[in-house]
Amino acid sequence: MEIIELADLALKEALKLGATDVSSICTKTNENLVRFSNNSITVSKSIKNLELFLYLAKDKKRIMGSSSNPNIEEIKNFTSNLVKACEELSPSPDYTPLPRIETRYLSHGIYDKKLAGDEIDLIEFVEGAIDASLRAGADRVSGSLMTLEENLAILTSGNAAGQDKRTKILLNVRAFSGDASGHGLSCSSKLKNFNPYEAGKEAGEYAKASINPNPWEEGVYDLITLPTVTADIIQHVGSFASAFAADSGLSFLADKINQKVSVNGFTLRDYGVIEGGFDGRGFDDEGFPTRENVIIEEGVLKTYLHNSTTAKKFNTSSTGNAGIIDPHPWNLVVDPGSVSIDDMIREVKKGVMVTNNWYTRFQNLRSGEYSTIPRDAAFLIENGKIKHPVVGLRISDSLPRQLANIIAISKERRWIEWWEVSIPTLAPSMLIKSVMITKALG
Repeated sequence: MEIIELADLALKEALKLGATDVSSICTKTNENLVRFSNNSITVSKSIKNLELFLYLAKDKKRIMGSSSNPNIEEIKNFTSNLVKACEELSPSPDYTPLPRIETRYLSHGIYDKKLAGDEIDLIEFVEGAIDASLRAGADRVSGSLMTLEENLAILTSGNAAGQDKRTKILLNVRAFSGDASGHGLSCSSKLKNFNPYEAGKEAGEYAKASINPNPWEEGVYDLITLPTVTADIIQHVGSFASAFAADSGLSFLADKINQKVSVNGFTLRDYGVIEGGFDGRGFDDEGFPTRENVIIEEGVLKTYLHNSTTAKKFNTSSTGNAGIIDPHPWNLVVDPGSVSIDDMIREVKKGVMVTNNWYTRFQNLRSGEYSTIPRDAAFLIENGKIKHPVVGLRISDSLPRQLANIIAISKERRWIEWWEVSIPTLAPSMLIKSVMITKALG
């Protein structure tokens, strides 16, 4: 059966069993993965998966669940069990009927049939990235390459009916030269915009440039975040814009609508579908059409991201970002600035430039306080020039303070998605004033 037929089967079963609200989403994915380590390919595999996601409400009681690779009988049993479980719950004070959908969804161009087929040679891409890293100065290279094709269908009791499809290719490269390391990536929804050789070269060059790091002192530095690091910061800003997070007191953006939350030159948008984006689609989990939402405009918080439930609480309308429970961004975009990275470096008297990071952890969600560990290449800047590589850094700051202290935003931006940045983000480099940097190592 086609995925739209499976979604329809679950919808009809749930309605037959007395559910008043049903959202039935069926997805079919085909993932190809290649992993490599120490200049050699270690894993090459393909994974096909079928997933049914079902939300239903009955007597204002709400429940949701999922079933992997179900057949027809299993869908009937899964739906029946979900309805029975729902009947045992208490009515939800947050119950809101699913929206009535009268429109149809716009088509988009984030699907590439070349990525959906078996014509491309992933091994060749990996070998090219490894070779580019080695030629740039690395002595060993590791990483992963993944392609994903996803087809999805939605049917709801609110008359939503749609199908969508998307593709993406993601390459993550880490290159090593002795103890020094560098990172490079390339990600795209279309094969024509994918460049594994540049990603490998970038990783190798950063690894070579990071050899023989010198000592540095803990203290306050101006910080240049290259796009991979900027994207990690921005994905959290986008997540904190969820109305659910704000309403729960788990966001530094709570109670800040129409207030200044950043510098004038900072604008952040979310797109359900945008050229170059990876994970968007034409409809959200309630069947509401997705769209462009300006979250922060010239430093002012303009909107939270809503589903029907949060929209009712805030006396507004859905923004097309459901998550049944928690609204979320699809593709985040920071408006470009007007300077280059070289311009930023020339402006810095005492600073650090970081190319990659991991282990971002929040100490206080309400205040936005967090720390993160720069990894791979990082450099000390003095009097407008890169002085030498540094290692063992920890950045400790808060998102509100950083947003209010952005000095410059680059005009060049890159799409970023990898295992540390799960929300696709079109990110620039940023120069942030007076950031506390301490030592992550003793």
